[in-house]
Amino acid sequence: MMGLSLFKRQHCNGKPIDNWTIASFHHPRSITWRWGLWYSREGGRPGVYFMRVYRGQGFNFHAGIRIPVLGALSIET
Repeated sequence: MMGLSLFKRQHCNGKPIDNWTIASFHHPRSITWRWGLWYSREGGRPGVYFMRVYRGQGFNFHAGIRIPVLGALSIET
């Protein structure tokens, strides 16, 4: 598989944190991730968000939803 990552816990300074990578893809010839779907138990203001992150080739965005008590689910390309 070419850089496919499924259900991995994220780390910060070598210690596991409450964020999870549900699925992400990295092409071997690229220096960045192509897309990713993440879950986090972070707080913050509940609701839906969407933003364009880069105006280059393709459609690049970051979108997600924050639900009180459950956490946040986000997707990024």
